[in-house]
Amino acid sequence: MNGRWSVLVAGFALAGCSATADVYGIVGNETEMFKGTTTGYYNGTGTMEMQSDAGTKCIGDWVANSSHRGGAGILSCNDGRQAQIQYTTTKVGAGYGYGFTSTGAPVRFYFGMTEQEGAKYIAAQPGQAPGGPKGGSSKGSSGTGFFITRQGHLLTNAHVVDGCKALTVAQPGSTPVPATAVATDKENDLAILKTASAPAAIAALRGGRPVRPGDAVVAYGFPLTGRLSSGGALTTGTISALTGLRDDTRYFQISAPIQPGNSGGPLMDITGAVIGVITATISTDKAARMTGGTIPQNVNFAIKADVARTFLASSGISAETSTGGRELSPLIPRMRTPCILASNHGVE
Repeated sequence: MNGRWSVLVAGFALAGCSATADVYGIVGNETEMFKGTTTGYYNGTGTMEMQSDAGTKCIGDWVANSSHRGGAGILSCNDGRQAQIQYTTTKVGAGYGYGFTSTGAPVRFYFGMTEQEGAKYIAAQPGQAPGGPKGGSSKGSSGTGFFITRQGHLLTNAHVVDGCKALTVAQPGSTPVPATAVATDKENDLAILKTASAPAAIAALRGGRPVRPGDAVVAYGFPLTGRLSSGGALTTGTISALTGLRDDTRYFQISAPIQPGNSGGPLMDITGAVIGVITATISTDKAARMTGGTIPQNVNFAIKADVARTFLASSGISAETSTGGRELSPLIPRMRTPCILASNHGVE
């Protein structure tokens, strides 16, 4: 395909034991069509198998959300790439959706419809309502979150989920599952999500002695999803200051490097306890305006765990507390808890 990659993915919940429907769609501005079938089962899961006119073969799985009016899926192709999608059903066995490939190309598709019925959904830009203005765009990206209860609650940033029509959560090596927003606190840039599946491990918020300037910290997340490691990235640094911009006491300033996609990820001490939630970095343009042209280095921020604990408590959720432990080097054993969140935004 001369380096080009196109992929389509779709699924739906069907009544009965199983049923199959045809799927059609395109990727980006290309005219190459994908055609295939998707089979749904009574328990709200399904499989897909598709092929493009150019011969690209793709297979994958999808999971319906609790209302069975939509859901999410992931498809892997024989060129090594993947695509994540969200979809909505218009009736049993039919619907439309959108998504993004791991290279950032938009996906548009419909299933269980005639070509005439599906034309309006293919024409709509990803993230737009069918029949809306053409030529617009919807920015899609990802952030990071981490499980804080064994019932499937996750903590992330509010700006990660703000404006999202659908949310999916993917742990490395697992199929993405739908998630719902339980509560948001835009003032403190925090959000609580929940999935139906129980996590294998959860994070604990630090208790005991207070954090001090110079303490070693570890940031973990999924920056630049689709371009860097799919297994996540770990960076280290120190607590640079106990306050954020203009002495905002809700934040730590940290030197650990972060990138777009780290938003909502855990900031940990050297025992693996969470001391904050990665929130922001100073952009190059903003830094230049603040300093008259000099660009500060390693100036990043995390909302403190105490602020997150208060937010969780106000939402009726109790997080586990860590009072200390042995130092971990590296912190890989604790890294099963973070996950990727399909969303609209990254670190600002």
